[in-house]
Amino acid sequence: MTPATANVTFLIPPALQFPSLTKPLTNKQQTSFDFSIKTMGRVTIWTRQPGFFVYTVYSVVRALIKLPCLMLMYTIPRFRPIRDWTFQQAFVRAMTRLLFEYASVVRFSPAQSLDPGKEKDRFVTIEPFEAQADSNKHNQQQETIYTGIAKPNANGIRPVAIGGTWFPAPFNRESNQMNTLAPNRPRRVFLHFHGGAYVLFDCRDRDMAFGASLLLQASPRDSGAAVFCPQYRLAFHSHSYNGGGGGGGGQFPAALQDAITSYAHLVRRLGVDARDVVLSGDSAGGNLALALLRHLEETKVLPRPGGVLLWSPWTDLSVDVGELIARAEDKWDIVPPRLVEWALRVFLPEVLDDGVEGGRVCDNAYISPVKRGIQTEVPIWVQVGGKEIIAKDILKWVEVQEQTGHRLRVYEIPNAPHDMFMAGEGLGFVKESREAAEDAIRFLDRRE
Repeated sequence: MTPATANVTFLIPPALQFPSLTKPLTNKQQTSFDFSIKTMGRVTIWTRQPGFFVYTVYSVVRALIKLPCLMLMYTIPRFRPIRDWTFQQAFVRAMTRLLFEYASVVRFSPAQSLDPGKEKDRFVTIEPFEAQADSNKHNQQQETIYTGIAKPNANGIRPVAIGGTWFPAPFNRESNQMNTLAPNRPRRVFLHFHGGAYVLFDCRDRDMAFGASLLLQASPRDSGAAVFCPQYRLAFHSHSYNGGGGGGGGQFPAALQDAITSYAHLVRRLGVDARDVVLSGDSAGGNLALALLRHLEETKVLPRPGGVLLWSPWTDLSVDVGELIARAEDKWDIVPPRLVEWALRVFLPEVLDDGVEGGRVCDNAYISPVKRGIQTEVPIWVQVGGKEIIAKDILKWVEVQEQTGHRLRVYEIPNAPHDMFMAGEGLGFVKESREAAEDAIRFLDRRE
């Protein structure tokens, strides 16, 4: 990190720092970045030179003018967006918002790689349940698992090899069978899907270390709990690292296919009892967790999990961006409507396969869970921030889901913006985030 960038990023939470602002892209990353833009057909004046350079300079100048002014203003509580916020909460929120706005305009979506990197042996590559030329059994297995709305489609989107990171240590079938802390107690595994509107962030320490620590620290010390964060395909990528274009783009249902692969990896390959698996997801990851739960319940291809934890889940992708702009929470949240607009353009396919619900793509319950509740016996815990722009949508989904009559608990952090699971540390909501995680674990253990 150069001295110039160090002064800009020291307060930004690791999960909200963009590599382009902290270090230059490698040739490989730049190639992947450029290729993803071209293949996804999302070229704008700001995503190619000289527009990219012009907007980057504009954004830097704007930040250099705006942030010092806000720094002075926010020293006085009455001038903060929320009077009860601390200086850190108000100022980092402003910086984060600027970063998201910049990424939304230049379409910056960090490259994904199957290279273990600094995560070393905690990062693993998992193969899909693909057909093999000499095995009819495997062929049937793929047909069964990736079925319904998740089946390979005409756009070339099919299951591919993906990566994933284990917290706090590598996990395998042998370690699952040997819980040295509590030999007679099964190990709980959290299958967590990261947020980022399906266009940002990944499963690495940089983005997931804080969130994973929330789950691990809130779990009983002798539980031997583990967290697995899959690197599902982002919507803005062609995923050429899989060879020859891999499984197509990252549009729906690519992420759902990867979620199915991840879940099957735990319960089939590693031998984890499905009842000991807890689906978890923040923001878009919460949307993905609900899509996976719906798929498991409707297709019965795999046993249902033991619970679901949702952190600021994205529950309604049909909401008009204009409505988001008009909401009062837009003045307080870290998520600009422009980011949502970009995400919807690249994540939603033009059509869904025949045999699935008709109507607008964004109205499909797999994409917007608020449209129809999930018939399930799996207990669901959901956290909502009182000042996040999608709070209204989350609570509307709660009403829809409660009509199914199953066990559900809502936990609100009153003055919090969006996604305390990922952003709580940098935004200064550590205490509130930890208390939320503790409540979630009590709920799972039926101690609430």
